[in-house]
Amino acid sequence: MTKWRHRITIHTGEEVLALLPDVVEEVPPAIFCSDEGACFFDAGPNPFTQAIEALLDVEGDSGWELVQVAFRPDQMVCFWKQPR
Repeated sequence: MTKWRHRITIHTGEEVLALLPDVVEEVPPAIFCSDEGACFFDAGPNPFTQAIEALLDVEGDSGWELVQVAFRPDQMVCFWKQPR
């Protein structure tokens, strides 16, 4: 049976904005979340979602597997696992 190590990371909106390749002049549609916790992105390229991908890739490149993401108003909480 595989044993796992776990990690929780919390990322702020400022961290995501720091990963934007260019200054965003026009803000694209945002992430929309329902009261039940379901979140949706609008279609089309979005520099903010690309910045989130870059942030997640940092942990992924270190061998951590993303298990779940929870969005808060100004934070993103990520739950990771990795075999021991």
